[in-house]
Amino acid sequence: MKQDEKKKKIVQDLILDLSSKDPKILTSALKRVRSKGSEDLVFALFKLTDREDTPEKIKEEAKTILLELKSTAAIPKLLEVLEGDNPYHREIALSAFWNSSYNAKEHIDKFVKAAINGGYMEALEAFTVIDNLDGPFDEVVIIEAQLLLKQHFSEQKEKTETHDLLVSIVAKLDQMEQTVYSD
Repeated sequence: MKQDEKKKKIVQDLILDLSSKDPKILTSALKRVRSKGSEDLVFALFKLTDREDTPEKIKEEAKTILLELKSTAAIPKLLEVLEGDNPYHREIALSAFWNSSYNAKEHIDKFVKAAINGGYMEALEAFTVIDNLDGPFDEVVIIEAQLLLKQHFSEQKEKTETHDLLVSIVAKLDQMEQTVYSD
């Protein structure tokens, strides 16, 4: 069996085990994910974090693995989760970006969207990610993010729990924009 086929088989087996209801199988699968895992397991791990039939300890281990991702190959998967409908998953994805120290500066607009569309914790996580990005920054990406926020504030009827965080993001984007023009 070729190396690629062997890896594909391991990933398929792990995905199957991560969908099990048996805590022993799940615990074993999570241990194997740590040693043989790949970015192809990201979605299975996210599903595990909020399954009702899963013990809390196993959910927390799945979340911990997601927060410890280091492979940049996981970035597209995290971005896909970030654009999804599950607020808990979006919050974990944002935390994973921050914990991993990925410098995903070309995705500022996606972090801003998450802050705008999410609750307080998502906005806080998004602000933390944005605040920790390193330049140089792309002017177009910053302007797109600023436009999203301007549109949000123009459509906002009343002050929400995320308002102050969004204002902080505006200030950070303004700082980033100044670095573009000073270079």
